[in-house]
Formats: sequence, structure tokens, C-alpha cells
Amino acid sequence: MSSSNAAAIRRRAGTQQTDTPGKNTSQTSKNTSQTSSQMTLQQVISTVDKRLNQLEKLAGNNESANNTNDNISDIVNEFNSRFELIVTEINSLKDIVLKLQTFTMDVNKRLLDERIEVLSEVEPNSSLNIENSIKEGNSTLNLKELVENELK
Repeated sequence: MSSSNAAAIRRRAGTQQTDTPGKNTSQTSKNTSQTSSQMTLQQVISTVDKRLNQLEKLAGNNESANNTNDNISDIVNEFNSRFELIVTEINSLKDIVLKLQTFTMDVNKRLLDERIEVLSEVEPNSSLNIENSIKEGNSTLNLKELVENELK
């Protein structure tokens, strides 16, 4: 028992040299394990501080993820409002083009009606002249010349 008491005293007293090298390595490993399990107050505080910093970083990442989700929803809402504005503008442009086409067709119809009216007032013989000039390839008619011929 005295040898076990002596070994216990050596362990409590710190590192003491023993006669055998095999026992020396086992005691050194025991001492380092005991030393690492017994931390000083400064080591405990620094370890707790590190762990708190890690937890704060994780919490900050979660908050930034929530902020990112809020930012994404804001961006999506902005895109939706812009898209609706573009749709409204395209619809108004489409209406304007339709009105312009209608106006152009009305003007062309009036011009055609006026031309038919002017040509119908000319004598039938002159209409033959018109048909002959069209057959010859002179498709552009000079109304002024036709009127002067009729007045002669």
C-alpha cells in the first residue's frame, strides 16, 4: 500500500522523476491529461468567450438570412410593380397604334371616294382616255390635264 500512497503523493505533488522510463511516459501522459482537464480561471473565461462569439455569429447569420428574405421579398414586390407599369404602358401604346391605323384607313377611304367622285364627273370619253393611259403604263393621272381637256 505504501507504493500506491507514494504514487498518489507523486501525482498530487506534480511531475517527479521515477527510476523506470516506461513509468515516466505513462505519468507524463497522465499529468498532461490532468493539466488539460484542470484549466485556470483565465482559460475558462477565454473558452466561454470563444463559445459565446461563435453563438453570436450563428445568431447573426440567422438574422442576416431573415434580412435577406425580407430584401428578396422587397425586390420581388418592386419587380411586380415595374412589370405592371410596363404592361399598362404597352396596352396604351397598342391602343394608340389601333387608333392611328383606324385614322389612316379613314383618310385613305375619303381620298379614294373623292378620286372616284372627281373621275365620275368627267365625261365617259375621257374615261376611255384614262383607261388607255393606264393600259399604256401611265398609271399616274394628271387631273389638271384631264380637266383642261374637258373644258376645251
